[in-house]
Amino acid sequence: MVKKILLMIVLLPFLVLALSPKKALLYQLEKQLETRGIKLADGAVSTHPFGLSIDHPSVYVKGIKVATIKHVSLWSALFYTRGTIDGVKFDEAMEAYLPPKLAHVSLVHSVIEPTHVRLAVTDKAFPGDGDVDLRKRAFKMRFVTLPKNTPIAKYLKHGKGGWVYEQQF
Repeated sequence: MVKKILLMIVLLPFLVLALSPKKALLYQLEKQLETRGIKLADGAVSTHPFGLSIDHPSVYVKGIKVATIKHVSLWSALFYTRGTIDGVKFDEAMEAYLPPKLAHVSLVHSVIEPTHVRLAVTDKAFPGDGDVDLRKRAFKMRFVTLPKNTPIAKYLKHGKGGWVYEQQF
């Protein structure tokens, strides 16, 4: 009897997570992003037991198309959430401010540091890492190297270990 109770205590949180309404959570996230003028559109959403995937969404900021993404995947365990974004292609109008494309971006959030989201960009041209501090509402991204004559270099500070971009939101 004790074994069954302990097994239920262990399995119950995973069952709640597996059976949670992931699309409803995605729509709540989209509502929060819309208050800041960011909209995800035209993506095909599919769910799996511990997360969801969005194929080919477009990103709009204040009505202007900024990027098209090949694939977005969110995976969550009880104390750990990981998001991956593959094939980010920025609009031509953004090339003066952003790199034309990024191969892979990953985001990690853990209960150990609830106010921080870690970022990692694994791209041959723009490798880097970053941090979002939700309490201070600050975003910091560090690129290890930049290609020569990159237009975004004028918006970055050259610091220890690479080129740094910092912004408050």
